[in-house]
Amino acid sequence: MPRTLIAALFLAFGPCAAVFAAAPAGGAGCFYGAGPCADAGAAVPAPVPLPPAPAAVKRPVVISIVGVDFAELGLGKLELAYFRKIIDHFKPGKDLDEKLFSAGIAGVGEDAALHQAYLRLPDDYLDAKLAEVLPGEKYEIVPLRWSRDPDESEAAVPLIEAGIRKIFAAAKAEGRPVYLVAHSWGTVLAHTALHRLAVSSTDVRIDKLITLGSPLVPGHWWLDIFLKLEINAGQLQQYVSKPANTGLWLNLWARNDFFSNEIKAADRNMLEDDWTLKLEARVKKAAELDHSLRDEALRDLFFLKSMRTWHFAYIYDFRIYLKTIRENHGKSIFEPVISGELAY
Repeated sequence: MPRTLIAALFLAFGPCAAVFAAAPAGGAGCFYGAGPCADAGAAVPAPVPLPPAPAAVKRPVVISIVGVDFAELGLGKLELAYFRKIIDHFKPGKDLDEKLFSAGIAGVGEDAALHQAYLRLPDDYLDAKLAEVLPGEKYEIVPLRWSRDPDESEAAVPLIEAGIRKIFAAAKAEGRPVYLVAHSWGTVLAHTALHRLAVSSTDVRIDKLITLGSPLVPGHWWLDIFLKLEINAGQLQQYVSKPANTGLWLNLWARNDFFSNEIKAADRNMLEDDWTLKLEARVKKAAELDHSLRDEALRDLFFLKSMRTWHFAYIYDFRIYLKTIRENHGKSIFEPVISGELAY
């Protein structure tokens, strides 16, 4: 942004003007108490030139790649097993408290029916949220679509690779930076495509990469098995490293999201759910002191730690009303990160 330099102040009005006009060129014309005056004939030092203003960033292109359709993964059984584990906290042992289990499932089911994370999300769920945060006159959002079926990863990667190459070529011709935001399995496809492009198209570059809920580094035994099967089937990049054509890599993850983990290869990792640990402890304590609160505690713990809830919290943020302690809690994730990291 250009800067304005004010070089002189004009004092030319009232009686003061006459005094200055009548004053001789020597010391008598100086302000009282200001010390000796400079020689009237001395050269005036030239002003120090300002550094050139940074070039304005032209309208960046933001590529978005969505994750899998959860209906394709069949997580019902996994979440059921996870719910049983929560039940065990209140009644440890070999025998499951069926009454408590049934009541808990019913309570979770009522809320899950209204919960965004349990609905089938449209294919534009990521780029739609990006459009809410990044004004259209300043950013161009370009989604790269794929089937959202992990079994079709092998066919999806070449399409994403070609899409990134085409988008970069058009942006480069106009001097525009290219950012990439990917969620869930979309981060695996993006990671593989970028590594392939680093070999086949060395001029391609992504200035910033933001991964949300990435399963690139499995943090759970179930995901580890799943990822190995899909990587082998889809010929995906197995060794996780920062692609040579990528500038800044920021990774968002949550311990309660079994799909995500910290990625050492990323430049920065942001853990989003560490603040829930104290809430979990409070909920458990309340139910231990008052057994009539166990149903509410089961429901609260399920949503505090639900992997599907957290897997979409990077995009839809995290909000919960804890029935056990009658408090609202939450965290805004998407807007602060996206607007902060991609601002210019």
